[in-house]
Amino acid sequence: MEAITTAMDTTLEIIESETGFLVGGEYGGNAVEVVRTDSGLQCQCFIAQVSHDDCEHIRAVREYIASVPMSLERPMLSQANADLYLSKLGELEMAEATNEASANEQTGRIQLWLEMESEKLARKKAYYIQALDNFMLMNEYKTKRLVAGTLKLRSQQPEIKINDEAKVLMDERFVRIIPEKRALDKTALRKYCMDTGEEIPGIEFILKPHKFSYKLNGDV
Repeated sequence: MEAITTAMDTTLEIIESETGFLVGGEYGGNAVEVVRTDSGLQCQCFIAQVSHDDCEHIRAVREYIASVPMSLERPMLSQANADLYLSKLGELEMAEATNEASANEQTGRIQLWLEMESEKLARKKAYYIQALDNFMLMNEYKTKRLVAGTLKLRSQQPEIKINDEAKVLMDERFVRIIPEKRALDKTALRKYCMDTGEEIPGIEFILKPHKFSYKLNGDV
């Protein structure tokens, strides 16, 4: 990329790159990008977006190209302008940092709002879910189709938590032999506990509540 300026009657300062031109505003105003495209020059300023005529930035670029057509003949950047451009980079980086900080702050606020709203909605949903759960239990329904959707109630198998496997392995009823290794036969253990309700040493028999679910019409 080559940074080049030219002193023109318009007081617009132009920096050229491979993709286009950055045209400075009059007396140090905000710079505007004019890009090269297959169809010609396109400017990002408001006037160029609403008018079919060339804006002042495109006209300045055309004049610039006409006055110094060969890149090797275009004026070199002076030290004063190099220092000016460096300060412009600092301004742009400060603007980037400000935008990022603003975005992060807004994102934090949005996330907090979303969490608070989600919590309120979840609490409200819990009332309806509990009421519908009771409705299914009291009427001994497993599945109930309604106008708005379908309710289901499904029993869940108790959980058997092994607290001390070595102690359970002392009971031969729940041992299966793997070549060169004694292993816990969890299938036999579950069947025995389910059939008898006995909680043998080394395990914890955890009864799990039924599972309620619902599906609204139109849900995928």
